[in-house]
Amino acid sequence: MKNKITCENCNFESDFYNLNCENCGALLRDKFPNIDLFSTIWSLIETPKNALKKVIYAEHKNYLSFLTVLLILKLIFTSFFLQSLFIEPINYQNYLSLNYGIGFVSFIILILLYPLLLKLVLKNNSIETRYKDNLALLVYSQIPLVLFLFIILPIEFALFGKYWLFSNPSPFMIKETAAYAFSIMEVLVLIWSLLLFGIAVKNQSNSKISAILFTLLYTFILFGLFFFIPYFV
Repeated sequence: MKNKITCENCNFESDFYNLNCENCGALLRDKFPNIDLFSTIWSLIETPKNALKKVIYAEHKNYLSFLTVLLILKLIFTSFFLQSLFIEPINYQNYLSLNYGIGFVSFIILILLYPLLLKLVLKNNSIETRYKDNLALLVYSQIPLVLFLFIILPIEFALFGKYWLFSNPSPFMIKETAAYAFSIMEVLVLIWSLLLFGIAVKNQSNSKISAILFTLLYTFILFGLFFFIPYFV
């Protein structure tokens, strides 16, 4: 298993993310100084594989910190919603700042450490990747969740108020049809984000098996955090 690019000038195999041949210095691919956020968002819909390749190739991973914070906020909201819905009606508002802090720390640890795990495992299989590429791929592949935060979550709050996150009563008792519709959208957007992450890992590893395994592991850890972060009530 390898992920190399062959130089047309000297036939030397370089790591696929390199701009220039490691042997003769010849140009291997187009140069991408920055990530164009809006064109990347559109490309994730139209040609996700190419969009995520450009994230790897970009010299500057701009917007990364901003998107990471927004992604964490969305994951915290999702955790509140799922725990209140499936475990018991919970009111996290008594310790809201503390609970946000718990969620933020938990999800930032996942987002920062998982790319490192990906790098180490792939390196053990003779595939060199860069940590910053892995981190950017993880965050950019979750852009559908970030878009949901801006576009759909305000509508959910408008319809259900705080009971969308702190379900007492459950949103399904307030507006049943709308609650099911938005819940299905939440699931579909999450699946879309996980599929994009799988495509991102496939780009890095050049292996479908690695992509499936890393995506399944990420999904398992993510849902573990969704349901088992100990929030204060």
